[in-house]
Amino acid sequence: MQESDTYLAILDEGQEKAIREAILVVGEERLGAADAAVRSQLSYVTDLDHLKRMIRRSAKAASWQEILETP
Repeated sequence: MQESDTYLAILDEGQEKAIREAILVVGEERLGAADAAVRSQLSYVTDLDHLKRMIRRSAKAASWQEILETP
């Protein structure tokens, strides 16, 4: 079961969700509440490596836009 594509996709989806929530928690601690536009843009990022770079940047970012523009 651990090798099935469906199982792996579910795991990836769970990781994406957890990282997005972590970005929001860290970002909100530093920058204040994320508005609907920020949440919407963040929801479209599905690449795990990109999300991980975004969470690293959120620890030092000066704005939500800086986080969203993470390469």
